[in-house]
Amino acid sequence: MAGVVLAYHPDVTILRNIAALLEQVDAVYVVNNSPGEAATQVLAPLVSVSDVEVIELEGNLGVGAGFNAGIRRALDADAEYVWIFDQDSTVAPRMLRALLSHVDDYGVHTGIVGPALRAAETGRVYPADSGRGAARRNTLISSGSLFSRELLEDIGLHDEWMFVDYVDHDICLRAGAAGYTNLKVFDTVLDHRFGDSVPARLLGRKVYLANYSPLRLYYQSRNRVVLLRRFGPRGWFGEDCWFTLKAWTKIVLFETQRGSKTAAALRGLWDGLRWRPTSK
Repeated sequence: MAGVVLAYHPDVTILRNIAALLEQVDAVYVVNNSPGEAATQVLAPLVSVSDVEVIELEGNLGVGAGFNAGIRRALDADAEYVWIFDQDSTVAPRMLRALLSHVDDYGVHTGIVGPALRAAETGRVYPADSGRGAARRNTLISSGSLFSRELLEDIGLHDEWMFVDYVDHDICLRAGAAGYTNLKVFDTVLDHRFGDSVPARLLGRKVYLANYSPLRLYYQSRNRVVLLRRFGPRGWFGEDCWFTLKAWTKIVLFETQRGSKTAAALRGLWDGLRWRPTSK
């Protein structure tokens, strides 16, 4: 059993998360997607930790390539399961046990298994993540997702061309298309933070702003269209439209660089429409 943690300009909180992860897995592969003096200093204490290996990439190669680098190393070390995390997620005690307890619920066709999500800013479990036991899901976020060797050898690794957003949707939908059942386990909860999570007030309610860069919004827009063209809308697009509407409401009302963000999203839309299956 191996864990993979993707680091991008990390701070020292990543060390606590890795320590918590080590309590549940045999080895952890930390992929540094932001090489440089600052990241090297933060990750330096890991050099002396047994069962931890830091993989230095040549630059920011994206979420897909980063996760894949760690997954390949884990599979080469004969791991039967690989458990992946962003640096801004907190591993809960006994989380792995809870995920594994549902692996056989749907027989050999169990696909990707992930925990319920709780907003790190508020401590509230998202409405769609409330429940008991486990339930089928078409898509799961990358962080906290558990992959079996069997699944990865069947459907392949993450699509590195997509770079960042919807990389998780893509691999989940590929698993579903191959006949696997992805599961969300409600018996364990992952604290996760999306973007900067800067607070603001909308109609008397506190909301949190992701403040994604124009480049990030370009990838979101492009990859959303590519995913729609690859798989169609069934099982994911309706929920995604609602999430996107809320995100853009906050961008228009509160965030800076609205013009450049809108222009980047429109470029992404155009590039997604022009995409062809051979254009990776």
